[in-house]
Amino acid sequence: MMQKIRTLGFYTKGFLYILLGILTFLAALNLGGKVANKNSVITFLQDQIFGKVLLSILGIGILAYSIWRFFKAYKVIKKEEEKTKYFLSIDFFIRGIIYGSFAVSILYKVFNISNNDVSKETMASKILAIEHGEYIIYSLAIIVLFSALNQFYIVYKKNFLNNIEKSDNIKSFSFLEKSGKFGITSRGVSFLVFAWFIYKAASTKNPDKIKGTQEMFSYLHSLSFGDILMGIMALGFISYGIFQYFYARYSSY
Repeated sequence: MMQKIRTLGFYTKGFLYILLGILTFLAALNLGGKVANKNSVITFLQDQIFGKVLLSILGIGILAYSIWRFFKAYKVIKKEEEKTKYFLSIDFFIRGIIYGSFAVSILYKVFNISNNDVSKETMASKILAIEHGEYIIYSLAIIVLFSALNQFYIVYKKNFLNNIEKSDNIKSFSFLEKSGKFGITSRGVSFLVFAWFIYKAASTKNPDKIKGTQEMFSYLHSLSFGDILMGIMALGFISYGIFQYFYARYSSY
């Protein structure tokens, strides 16, 4: 049962990253796309024919991924022996909360239920209002930084291939490996930018400094050769989405 939930979750996550990357890549080339985030994907799907059906599938799939992340957080604590298992478990658990909240917001839209979204800025503002609350935000920055470094470590050690069976069913293992390397590295870079955003929020005690995917792309776009950087990152997200498909199909937990 958990394997089916996991597979559905990874397929859906892959689709989400591919669509997000395509929309942003088109924007980088000035071909009618837009600098996208997860909410942009919701709006895009909602505007299509059978939009409600598409959103329902997306919401259920992302919820499945969230459930898998919670399960993974539990499994890491129970089975791993490395000292880093607690950091990994916290990372999995936090991502489970993030994707779970995203899934609920999607399903609320499907059923036209009013949803008073609590933005990341609002949450950060409440935390910063607490005495020494900035240290909590600093801690979050460290966790995200650890997640970024972990992405690079996974690529360096090729750990992302550990659970993938090298069988004749995989027509191009080389393509699978390359998509994984490029996609996971891009994701690691995005985590570094997110960690920087969170650090700035803590150091300035300004919750508005915490930004999401859309702002991350915009930040890259503001740098020298911004169009190129944004385009490369968008292609990285597409590559990561493609790898999620392979990972769901050819691996097991």
